[in-house]
Amino acid sequence: MGAPVAVVELFGIPEHRWGTAGIPGEAPAPVITLNLREGALTHPRIPDAPARLIKSLTEAAVTVLGEAARQHVTVLIVGVPAGRSGVGGDVV
Repeated sequence: MGAPVAVVELFGIPEHRWGTAGIPGEAPAPVITLNLREGALTHPRIPDAPARLIKSLTEAAVTVLGEAARQHVTVLIVGVPAGRSGVGGDVV
């Protein structure tokens, strides 16, 4: 089996612990962080990889939480440069 390509973390922010324009939020407000090797974001055959990932992860959250959550979904993509991560004690 090859090295892991990505780690996905979903953080649900409870109601009234976030807000917009000074008004406490009342709908789910997930923050999705995708950590993956930077090379996956700059592959020449997938020039729009970041946009596609953001759209797909947003759609996944909306599928689970409902359409009302869409405007509150935040997606963060973290590209890890080669040589700055490791698996099993080996730098990859």
